[in-house]
This record gives sequence, C-alpha cells and structure tokens, in this order.
Amino acid sequence: MKSFRLFLVPLLAAALGVSLPAQPQKPTVVKTVEPARIAYLNSNAFLDARTGLKQLVRVTQALELEFGGTQSELSLLGEKLRTIGGELNKLNADPVGNAKAMAEKQAEGQRLQQELQAKQQAAQEAYNKRAQETQAPVAAEIGLAVRAFAKERDISLFLDLAKLGDALLDAKPELDLTAEFIGYYNAKHP
Repeated sequence: MKSFRLFLVPLLAAALGVSLPAQPQKPTVVKTVEPARIAYLNSNAFLDARTGLKQLVRVTQALELEFGGTQSELSLLGEKLRTIGGELNKLNADPVGNAKAMAEKQAEGQRLQQELQAKQQAAQEAYNKRAQETQAPVAAEIGLAVRAFAKERDISLFLDLAKLGDALLDAKPELDLTAEFIGYYNAKHP
C-alpha cells in the first residue's frame, strides 16, 4: 500500500507538469481611441447679475419682480406670527390669570400659521409654474449653445462643475471655459 502511494505521487506530478494542448485563442482586438479634449464650465455663474448670461438674468429678475408682492405678503404674515409668539411668551408669565387670553392667542396663532403655510405652498406652486414657463425656453437655448460652443472648439467631453459638485477633485484652471462661454452666448443673445 505504501509503495502504491509512492508510485502515485510521481505519476500525479508528471501529469500536472505535462502541458495541456493549447486551445485556440481569439486574436486580441485593440481598439484605438482618439485623444479626447475635455473642458468644463460652471453654470452657477450664469445667474450672476454682472457677469452672467444676460438673457437668463433678465428672465430671472423679471420673475423675482413678478413675485415680489407675494414674497412681501408672506414676510408680513411671518412677522405677525412671530409677534403672536412673543405675546404668548408674555402671557405665559401668569398662565392662570391669562388662560382665556392665551387660548385666544394660540387659536389666532394656529389660524395664522395655517394661512401662512397655505399661502406659501400656493406661492411656491405658482412660482414654479411661472419659472418653468419663462426659464425653460432660455434653458433650451443655453443647452443648444453649449453643444455648438463645444463643437466649434472640438471638445469631446464638456462638464458642468455646478452639477458635479464635490465629484470634481481637481482640474486645471485652463480647462474652465465658463467666462468664454458666457461671452460667446451673450454675443449671440444680447
């Protein structure tokens, strides 16, 4: 039995050492890729009143002006609500003697808070709808202009730093074409 093991070990070693017949390998296809030109811009700069995209700034300012009255009304309601909160704190000093007045102020505060929330929600919905109506056509134009700008400069990959956020760790400042794009767009859309 021991001799059988001694015989088996060299046999296994020989079997493992023998090369297996070579299987036909598919030829490796190497695809060549042209070098890509990469650049980026920061679309947050588009809304800068002094140096941004004039068309977008005008539309945004008009929208803010349109909803300025609504914003003032909401601020006034918020201030009234804070005033009621201050009055409730004063009445809290003597809760027994001012129980009825406190209950009235709390009811008034709750009513005002509900009114404020309803008006805020309605204002937000109206603002979003109007923003979509006014800014969507400009955003579409900007998108087309970005593509044309990139094509004219033979840029293969054009990134928006505002959307990448912290994903972009480092980049050469020379790759930032924000100011150049803003000049390009403003020249075509005064």
